[in-house]
Amino acid sequence: MEPIQRLQWLRRILVVKVVLCVAVWGLPALWASPALLRWFGLPVPQDPLFLRSFGALAITMGVAYWYAYRDPVRNEAILRVGVIDNALATAIVLFTVLTSGVSSWFLVLTGVLTAGFFLALLLLPASPSTQEG
Repeated sequence: MEPIQRLQWLRRILVVKVVLCVAVWGLPALWASPALLRWFGLPVPQDPLFLRSFGALAITMGVAYWYAYRDPVRNEAILRVGVIDNALATAIVLFTVLTSGVSSWFLVLTGVLTAGFFLALLLLPASPSTQEG
C-alpha cells in the first residue's frame, strides 16, 4: 500500500476511534447513569468511582487519538500507545468471556472493535520506517 493511502486509511480509522472513545465509551461511563448502563446490558455498580474514572480515561484517550488523527506521523507515539491500549482492552474482554461469561452485547462488541483497532494500528504504521523494523 502506498504511504499516502496508508495515512488516509489510518486517519479514517482514527476518526472512528475518537468518536467511540468519547461518545460511546467515555461519556456514558463518566455519567454512569443506571438507565444507560442497563440499556448497554452492563451491571450498575454501587460505587461508580471506577466506572467514572474509566470514562475519564476513555475521553482522554479519545483526545489523544484526535491529536494522532491530525498528524499521524508527528504523533506516532500515540499510535504505539494505541496498539497497547487496544491489545489490553481486547485481552480483558476475552479473559472475561472465557472465565465468567458475558451477557452484555456491548462488552462483546467492544472486544470485537478493540481487536480490529489493535490490528489496524499494528498493520498501518504512520511512517514507512516503523513498517520495516
